[in-house]
Amino acid sequence: MPPPNTPRRSSSVDSAAQSHLDYLDLDLGEAVPNIPTSAYSLSPSAPRQQHLHLGVDRQPGGSLNRLPEPNLPHTVDFRGLNYADTVDENLLCPICRVPMVEPVDTACDHTFCKDCITEAFKYSNLCPIDRFSLTNTDLHKAHKIVTNQLDALLVLCPCCTSPVPRAMILNHLERYCKDALVRCPGQACRDTVKRKLYGRGCLHYDVSCPDCNMIMQQLEMADHRERDCQERLKDCSHCGDVILRCKEDGHLEKCQYVPASCEWAEYGCDYESRRKDLAEHADVCAFKFVGPMATILKKEINNLRSEVRTLTEKDHIKERRIKFLEGGFGGQRDTDRPLDYADLPSQSLSNLADSSHADPLDSGHEYLLSLVEAQETKVDRLSAGMTELEAKQTMMLFNETIQIKNELAEMRSSQQVLSMHVRWLLNFRRQENQRRFGAGPSSGGGTDGGGSSHDMPFPRRLSDTMNRDLVTKL
Repeated sequence: MPPPNTPRRSSSVDSAAQSHLDYLDLDLGEAVPNIPTSAYSLSPSAPRQQHLHLGVDRQPGGSLNRLPEPNLPHTVDFRGLNYADTVDENLLCPICRVPMVEPVDTACDHTFCKDCITEAFKYSNLCPIDRFSLTNTDLHKAHKIVTNQLDALLVLCPCCTSPVPRAMILNHLERYCKDALVRCPGQACRDTVKRKLYGRGCLHYDVSCPDCNMIMQQLEMADHRERDCQERLKDCSHCGDVILRCKEDGHLEKCQYVPASCEWAEYGCDYESRRKDLAEHADVCAFKFVGPMATILKKEINNLRSEVRTLTEKDHIKERRIKFLEGGFGGQRDTDRPLDYADLPSQSLSNLADSSHADPLDSGHEYLLSLVEAQETKVDRLSAGMTELEAKQTMMLFNETIQIKNELAEMRSSQQVLSMHVRWLLNFRRQENQRRFGAGPSSGGGTDGGGSSHDMPFPRRLSDTMNRDLVTKL
């Protein structure tokens, strides 16, 4: 049994992924030796097309069609991943002893991987821990807290070994991992390359190794020269160390036995020795005091040259503007005397002062355009100021009228209350009148055919008088 915090690994690639690799004629174990095939593979459903490269393809008819993205779908076996830190014992599945994948809770409050407990039900319907009787209906999705803890676990990317949250590993492989496989940018190439090599174009063409003259594809040349080439090693001609031929230039830049010149060679020191002996020469070099001072002076001279260049450009600008003004106002003044500021309108002088830092003007039209732009800028400022002033006045009017609106609302409310009281009093008086005079005089005729003309209404009661006095008081 593997250790509790060691993820279990399968011994071969899934059959579906392997069939996809056979279709691509690509062996992951050889083309990308750093990728553990048990945990990472291309998705079998990855779409393949005849013309694969990133960009725009122009069809014979002249229309532009967007070509597919270089990213490919990937599949990851979460049980075969390596974790950056030790995983909590409570997050390990009791059956497979790896961090749970799609955790589910049982009716007896135990948590397992969904696939693990489903596979266990094929042999027994008892809980693997407390032997409680279970069925598939007793399984429920684990609590969100457990799922969040599992998704936050840092796993090592199977391609670049970078620590990535487990929930983001697929997105990392499909979009950001530099060592993950993507479509080759070649127009008619059906192979894959690492994402970090995508910008170099199609590398699936045969070349000869400069060390052993072996024929292979350019895509495999870097790995071949570093790992598999029989002539990849050589002895440094200066220090005698064994180095890689493909990294000889980088070694020579740091090798302490390579001949080098003195630090102050540009100032006249002609001393040369091995790089490791230059430190001893620096203490006795005749230029050890002059060299730092010369470096400081050189830096100051460069700064002064830059300032002089800037001042010269400004001087040329001013001279060009003066010549333009002399030529533009020559018909309005005496040509025998120099240009005076009195000959220029005040508007031109103000604009000239404002545009002293502008770019050089090559013609009079450009100068006039600059004057127009300056006036437009002033107009824009005035418009902004008027807008701000209008906003302030609007706010003042709003503050003054809001109090009047509140008073009007109170008056309307009082009027409604008074109207309600009046209606109530009128209704009350009408009801009293109906109660008092609702029954009319009797008009029944006698047997003699004559009517009694002395019929009178009902007598008034004391309560009627009291009610009428009450209404009058109200």
